[in-house]
Amino acid sequence: MRFLITGGAGFIGAALANTLVRRGHAVRVLDDLSSGDAARLDTTVNFTRGDVEDKPKMWRLLDGVDCVVHLAARVSVPESVLYPREYNRTNVSGTVAMMEAMRDAGIKRVVLASSGAV
Repeated sequence: MRFLITGGAGFIGAALANTLVRRGHAVRVLDDLSSGDAARLDTTVNFTRGDVEDKPKMWRLLDGVDCVVHLAARVSVPESVLYPREYNRTNVSGTVAMMEAMRDAGIKRVVLASSGAV
């Protein structure tokens, strides 16, 4: 299968991406690197730095993908109380933008992970 993992340079996303490529799957990762590190990724993972709200970038990355694993999120509960607008933009608006891009691209499979900071 061909996967796109948003937030894929984070701890969980990188572990998943590396496992999937070891099992023979094609993996693309989108991450803004606000808390991730692209160095965690196997060299065969196709990494793109960016934001899930960038629809043209999402459309390009979704081309030919079978499934999206959506892990992109801001996750600090104390920060979410201090910066609710920023957390809403990433965790809610970012998820909606990603789902719209998936709809536009005809992608029907998604694995959605949530955050304690929702």
